[in-house]
Amino acid sequence: MLNVAIFGGAFNPVHWGHLLIAETAFDQFNLDHVIWVPTFQPPHKTPSILAYEHRFEMVQRAIADHPAFTVSAVDQQRTGPSYAIDTLRALQVLHLNTRWHWIIGHDAFVSLPQWRASQELGAQCIWLVAPRPEAGPGSEAIGRPGDSDLQPGQSTRFALPHALRLRWHWLDMPSVGISSSLVRQRCLAGRSIRYLVPPAVHSYIAGQNLYQMS
Repeated sequence: MLNVAIFGGAFNPVHWGHLLIAETAFDQFNLDHVIWVPTFQPPHKTPSILAYEHRFEMVQRAIADHPAFTVSAVDQQRTGPSYAIDTLRALQVLHLNTRWHWIIGHDAFVSLPQWRASQELGAQCIWLVAPRPEAGPGSEAIGRPGDSDLQPGQSTRFALPHALRLRWHWLDMPSVGISSSLVRQRCLAGRSIRYLVPPAVHSYIAGQNLYQMS
């Protein structure tokens, strides 16, 4: 059975923080493969999000030198908002005999109970959680207030909006202060994004004049 992780997101644009998260998960949990899935129509993003084709191309360029990283266009093949449960179901058809993991940031992880079909989704993946500056091992945001004895890897219960049990682990890495919004803001202001994104992504943004980069 292969150990495969899904790394989904808008990637608007992909940056070094995303790559560090994916590589940490790959190395720490001995994954065989990481599938990057740019969302075609993020459920909670504004209509002004960059066109899917650009975001897909930037991810493809960013991971081109990693033999265990691939990008999937599975979300593009569906109409309507891109829901994580639909992504998982589609990939399960394509990849049999697989133990599924899901790479996710802490801020998105704590909202998991609100996701479509969260019970099904939560139970079918091992969740690999990237820390945020305000979060870390023992953070009450992970479990019920007062459940400070809960440890990563155990079955964790979320209290709101409904009970949800799942398996999760912290990624052993520093919190990453880089964000896609920071990259976009710097582009808009005509400031350098060098060392915030991979060189291939920097060249693509500049060449396509994305995010009004000067």
